[in-house]
Amino acid sequence: MSLRFDIIDHAAPTWPADLVALWAALGAPHNLELLPRYFVQTSFVRMGGRILRITDDDGLRGVALLFPRGVEDERRVYTLRVSDVGGVPDGAMIRAWQDVRKILTHNDAHAPEFGIRLPPNIVPYWPGNAKTYAATHQQFGAFDIGAPGAEELPAIRTIRTAIWGVAPSDQFPSDLHSAEFGPGTSLVARADDALVGFLLGFYRFDGLDNLAHAGVDVSLSIESQVMGVIPRLRRAGLAATLKRAQAVAARERGIGVIHWTADPLQFPNATLNFHKLRAVAGEFYPDFYPFQNKLNRVPASRFGITWLPATTWGRAGLADDPRRERGLDRFPSCVILNEGTQILATPHGAPHVAIEIPADWTTLQHDDLDTAAAWRTAADTILAEIVGLAPGRYLIADVAMAGDRRYLIGHAFDAGMIVGK
Repeated sequence: MSLRFDIIDHAAPTWPADLVALWAALGAPHNLELLPRYFVQTSFVRMGGRILRITDDDGLRGVALLFPRGVEDERRVYTLRVSDVGGVPDGAMIRAWQDVRKILTHNDAHAPEFGIRLPPNIVPYWPGNAKTYAATHQQFGAFDIGAPGAEELPAIRTIRTAIWGVAPSDQFPSDLHSAEFGPGTSLVARADDALVGFLLGFYRFDGLDNLAHAGVDVSLSIESQVMGVIPRLRRAGLAATLKRAQAVAARERGIGVIHWTADPLQFPNATLNFHKLRAVAGEFYPDFYPFQNKLNRVPASRFGITWLPATTWGRAGLADDPRRERGLDRFPSCVILNEGTQILATPHGAPHVAIEIPADWTTLQHDDLDTAAAWRTAADTILAEIVGLAPGRYLIADVAMAGDRRYLIGHAFDAGMIVGK
């Protein structure tokens, strides 16, 4: 049996359709080893991941995902997570992998498909290799935070299903929490002898060029992919606690950038990201995720959120300050850009701008889908025009309230918010 590994071009116009066909051929939605397709199509390739198709003379034999794993001696290290369709002898897979590894790590190659000069080191990994789930414990206020034990993995899936109503095929496989896979972040929160929250993240290599141009070291960062908190604790500060635990662990490994995506129209998320953690949004992705679920019933646009906890601005988010004001009057020269779905103004160089968002986006989508769609369109129009990590653009970096109205606050771009120590 002669196997071949071929890198799939995720920049090709046919990429979304190619991925749908590949996942179907590999047994989706019933093959639970596969990662959610929406994640692979979007965040995975943006963070420096690559997809390899495994074939032989008879056709498709499996897929391998190259996950960023770390940096050693200025050389990128990847985890190659292999899922095959069965019937492939272990020896044949290993021999094929050794052949492709020689190509990717040849001393004279510069691996242009990885966007780097030095060839990468690659650690082959099969989901069946996952053996080690060593629970850890550290007290953060009322919560016990740490890596999950094997017995806690089903509860992570239960919480995610309860929050998003996702199908089993849209779950992240449990082996991603294992030491053998090597996640960037794997945390759970415990209270009263029960699991009450979780946070999963990956290492990231690519896709943060604008931060690099602003002077930020982005050679290795954390992509904070999915977090869930049970409903009764959503106002108890647990989400912020999980994020802060993630930041502390990242800084201990010398990582100063944590990135994630968030819906611009969810005010509770904006309060967490900007008001509590002091992250900033300098990227906007309209219609980012190709899915719908009970929290996303209109096109799923997203902010690219960056938290830099070693900077002056970001460091303030490591300490809880419940007394911080959220009144819109904190920004006396602020230009309000919209009233609901109606666009009112353009920034005209104002030091601050305010974008109104729904007080309860989830309920609005449930009760009035037409108005929700109109609000998404208006917000997308505004944010695509103003958000950016460059002079003349705005960083979304705070929230505000005026009566029953809720706002995102944009600050005229200032590199000091990104690199100021």
